[in-house]
Amino acid sequence: MPHHNPNDIETLQKEHHFISAVLEMAGALVIVLDRNGRIVQFNRACEEISGYTFDEVRGKYISDLFPVPEEMIPAKAIAEGRFPDRHESCWIAKEGNLCLIAWSNTALSDSQGHAEYAIWVGLDITERKKMEEELRAGEERYRALIENVKEGVALIQDETLMFANEAFSGLFGYDSSAEIIGKNIISLVGQHFEPRFTEYLNTALGKRSWGLSFRGRCLTRTGREFWAEKLSSVISYKGKPAILLTVRDITENMLWEQTIKQEAEYFRSENVKLKSSIGERYRLGDMIGKSAAMQKVYELILKAASTDANVIIFGKSGTGKELAARAIHDMSDRSDKAFIAVNCGAIPENLIESEFFGHRKGAFTGAYTDKHGYFHSADQGTLFLDEVSDIGLNMQVKLLRAIEGGNYTPVGDTRPRKAYVRIITAMNKDPLEMVNKGLMREDFFYRISVIPITLPDLKDRKEDIPLLAEHFLRLYQNDVKIQPICQKMMDKLLNYDWPGNVRELQNVLQRFLTVNSLDFMNIFYDSPPSAAVPDGVPEHLNLQEALEKFEKKVILHTLETVRWNKTKAASVLDISRRSLFRRMKKLGL
Repeated sequence: MPHHNPNDIETLQKEHHFISAVLEMAGALVIVLDRNGRIVQFNRACEEISGYTFDEVRGKYISDLFPVPEEMIPAKAIAEGRFPDRHESCWIAKEGNLCLIAWSNTALSDSQGHAEYAIWVGLDITERKKMEEELRAGEERYRALIENVKEGVALIQDETLMFANEAFSGLFGYDSSAEIIGKNIISLVGQHFEPRFTEYLNTALGKRSWGLSFRGRCLTRTGREFWAEKLSSVISYKGKPAILLTVRDITENMLWEQTIKQEAEYFRSENVKLKSSIGERYRLGDMIGKSAAMQKVYELILKAASTDANVIIFGKSGTGKELAARAIHDMSDRSDKAFIAVNCGAIPENLIESEFFGHRKGAFTGAYTDKHGYFHSADQGTLFLDEVSDIGLNMQVKLLRAIEGGNYTPVGDTRPRKAYVRIITAMNKDPLEMVNKGLMREDFFYRISVIPITLPDLKDRKEDIPLLAEHFLRLYQNDVKIQPICQKMMDKLLNYDWPGNVRELQNVLQRFLTVNSLDFMNIFYDSPPSAAVPDGVPEHLNLQEALEKFEKKVILHTLETVRWNKTKAASVLDISRRSLFRRMKKLGL
């Protein structure tokens, strides 16, 4: 009879208790079977799932207690080399409920290499299987729905087609979705639209937007082009952002729109021709006048409105340069877009580039946020640059580049932007003289002056004064009936040379209605302010004092005449605004 060391027995007992405790505390199901498939260990997790205690199942065959595939009976399976590492089986618990268990299996062999025990470690996957079935059923329902919609539907991730329904495949000339899945979506877009479509996808992902639309030409498998409209929605697919894209063929719609646009262009052109054929016009837009000089201006405005060529408008202050620019815009095919008017002389030189092109946050001191410029605001519309001659040479170079190519870069940015803008400029100086003096670039001038229009002074079209006077009186009468201007008043209006042009006439009539007195005629003079002679100079003054007194009176008189508009005063005095400011400061004005 073999002799056992008591210490060895005690050690084995401790190991047995330790292993039993581990098996009992494990969250997983643990079953140990002998070589015949009888249960020799059944932990607490198994008791809770099955409803049986270990004492109830000890020594019983696993196949008698729970439905187990025949190939999972340990001794037979191991002997035949069919004992799998993993398997699933259903347990019918004591209470009759069904549980699905996923098992991981291993076998322990004796010193002779014969199977002695099988250890099964399992997890209850009943709920997970239900969820998988529900998800699978939902996916099949959605797939069936997607396959039956008329529009093409595709799932895109990293510009790669991950899924496409049959309608999408058919749009691009493929027989099945399997032929198109895995392709780069950019390859399905017409070459001209590739950059825009790439930007569209990036924008959709960046903004995580829903319903972002895109219209462009697409290519079929055979290279045929068709117009398509795409709508994107950003979703999560396998833990990463993806774009769900719906596509529909709008070729017929685009052809119809182009036909309508061509017809509208034809009728607009015919309308311009009809207006051009009218012998005598009293008004065009907000411009009023029937003189021959204004008829010629109307003709040029109508011709300019029928093209997208750049226009330059010449004329002294108060002749209506902005009204002419707006009339061109309102009669052009851009009339439903923005008209942005800019007084170039009023923009500080250090801010002019930012004002025109915009800037990024932090581009310079005070740039606390991103800001769009005039080119962005006028995109697809008209940008009117009044007093364009006040723009410096450096800025002329940048404007020339933007006008020629439509590209510009905001201050502090590196990515060029694009704007489709019609340019109309205005100035009251001689452009060729400025070019000769090096104050204006020759290439800049010729680029902005494709169509020149010169507005006449009011003194050169005095037959329009009655029409203008009637218009302004009606404009400012505030529902109070005003008596027509008497002939004596009209004679005085006609005999004055109006150095401030139409704007001066407008101010005079508004002032007349305000004071309700005929004394307003006292401000009229027989000649322009520049030719007026102030009071005599006292004899006791020396030459320098006399000249300064005379100069002060001339400047003061001119400022009062133009209601202290310094730009107009400088124009009347034929000096620059800077010179006027310097003289006013010296003379204490």
